[in-house]
Amino acid sequence: MALTKQFKEAIQARARRDPAYRKALLQESVECLLAGDINAGKALLRDYINAMIGFEELS
Repeated sequence: MALTKQFKEAIQARARRDPAYRKALLQESVECLLAGDINAGKALLRDYINAMIGFEELS
């Protein structure tokens, strides 16, 4: 199931204004990756990167 643009924007807005949410998002992505749930871990990490700096700046 694809996420809507509105939902993605809501995640990004909250991550930009809430440091605890950013930390939890990053922590959850790492935990998913370590547990073997690669797809969920990558999706959460992608949300984190998009909310913080974006992939263009990251590259």
